[in-house]
Amino acid sequence: MISIRKTAMEQERAENLKNAALECYQLAISSSEQNVIEVDHKEAAAFQAELRALLGRLGEATTAEQLLKIQSLFGAELHDYRDATHEQLRRLRRNFEAAARALEEFAGTTVSRGDDQEQELRQTLGRLEATLECDRIEDIRAAVRAGAASILTSFEHMRALNHLSIAQLKDEIRLLHQRSPLGRPSAGQNPLARTWSRRDIDDRIEELLKRDMSFCLVLAVLRNLKPLVSRNSNAVMEDALQSLQVRLHTMFKDASVVGRWTTNQFVAILNVAPGSSIAMSREVAQKLMEPYDFVEDGVRRSLSFQVAAGIVDHRTGSDVPKFRTGLDRLSSALGGVD
Repeated sequence: MISIRKTAMEQERAENLKNAALECYQLAISSSEQNVIEVDHKEAAAFQAELRALLGRLGEATTAEQLLKIQSLFGAELHDYRDATHEQLRRLRRNFEAAARALEEFAGTTVSRGDDQEQELRQTLGRLEATLECDRIEDIRAAVRAGAASILTSFEHMRALNHLSIAQLKDEIRLLHQRSPLGRPSAGQNPLARTWSRRDIDDRIEELLKRDMSFCLVLAVLRNLKPLVSRNSNAVMEDALQSLQVRLHTMFKDASVVGRWTTNQFVAILNVAPGSSIAMSREVAQKLMEPYDFVEDGVRRSLSFQVAAGIVDHRTGSDVPKFRTGLDRLSSALGGVD
């Protein structure tokens, strides 16, 4: 009897160890998917999609051969993404070096032209000072007229040079942004982390509910988006909305998802339930309502969003329809789609 009991305990221990190992492996792949370092948006999105597919296969695996196959695929995906990312970084480094050389050359040319203008002005001033020794009023008048004309010409040259310098500098900055995938965020991309689309967010919610994992969803609604869009340019609104998402990323550094859910709704998904939903909702709204400064046509301005925020959570073992109903009610209560 003692031998049978000992064998049963060993089997139970082995089963528990196997289950713990599988869970840890699943969490390792999930963490890799959630914390991908993004250099190129398309490459990162494809890599995350492959890891999510591996998670699905891992949940269905029943044999050691299937687990070994998943491990082989996981290693291959990591290797391929590392190579692709290194190539992107090498290309980015080359682009920055080329831009730096162009800016250095531009700066040298600007200084040279400026020195030429300075020399001409000094010569003109020297001639005017020499004229002071002359006693003939006609000679003095002629020298003053010539000096004034020379100074005016130098002034026009310097003004044209400044305009050209500014135009060249703007062009170099524009080219630098175009060369760099990290320069100016495009739609659906964030400088701090991946910005998720509505489809991505819905897929993530479905995955968390299917795996019955505890999480909470922070929903922020912009109530005055339409009036702001009608009063500001597309570039200003794009930058302001991008800044808003950066603030969300900054507030929720541990969030697995931050993205735009609808036209005027933004979402952050946390892997743990908050200690105080009311306090966090108030903090989110206050932070996102802080003014966004920008410069347009040389004039410094700012705009502010009117924000309402709320939180709905799902805990392991809770009813899934209850979460969906709570999310719909929260969205409606905060203002719905603008």
